[in-house]
Amino acid sequence: MGRKMLTDKYLGKTFESTSYGTFKIISYNGCDDVQVRFVDTGYTVSTTISHITKGNVRDRLKPTIFGVGILGESKTVGSDGKHCKEYVLWVNMLRRCYDENKQIRQLTYIGCTVSDNFKYFPYFKEWCSKQVGFNNDGWDLDKDILIKGNKVYSERTCCFVPQEVNKLFTKADKSRGSLLIGVYFYKKIKKYAASMGVDSKTKLLGCYSTEQEAFQAYKNGKETHVKRVANRWKEQIDPRVYEALMNYQVETTD
Repeated sequence: MGRKMLTDKYLGKTFESTSYGTFKIISYNGCDDVQVRFVDTGYTVSTTISHITKGNVRDRLKPTIFGVGILGESKTVGSDGKHCKEYVLWVNMLRRCYDENKQIRQLTYIGCTVSDNFKYFPYFKEWCSKQVGFNNDGWDLDKDILIKGNKVYSERTCCFVPQEVNKLFTKADKSRGSLLIGVYFYKKIKKYAASMGVDSKTKLLGCYSTEQEAFQAYKNGKETHVKRVANRWKEQIDPRVYEALMNYQVETTD
């Protein structure tokens, strides 16, 4: 069949991919050089007639990761054949917010979302490369140190912090009961005790007659400890993180 006849046969025709929806052939330069455009996203890619007829054409603008994440054109695998650090961070972030099974196990992620920019992997990958601490081993992506109580992963709210800093704000909501944060009732002496975690150990801050007094002791101790850790890491962390730590306040609603 001649080139013109093949062009007439395929040009303008629509096909279905196995997983990415309908696409249309917009250019035909031979069986191994065919350009198609996906109807839903407008994504354009060059492929072959063989892939087209088998439906093996991929729309990299379609949200395929947990129904919201868009891969785009950025590489997800490094020279070692493993997923790059940015991709692992990105998928885990999306999983926390959009995987119901993950949220069943970790209730703190219920209600969390990802900004539109961060749903696009190329944007997230480039953002990571510009952040203080991204290349440091053992540092975590955090969403609520810069803005306390934040539920949205975005370039405005996220930062990288060492695990010591991240663990400052780990809460044991399941085991703490109904008392204010940092407070438990010491039945043996019938008083309210204040305690907090320091260097993976529990530090007793004192026993008091009222819950409010014990909470105040915890508040003072915790805020002092957070500032101490902030100054320990001052020269390495993002200045925004340092400022947030120095201004951190414990509240009764924590």
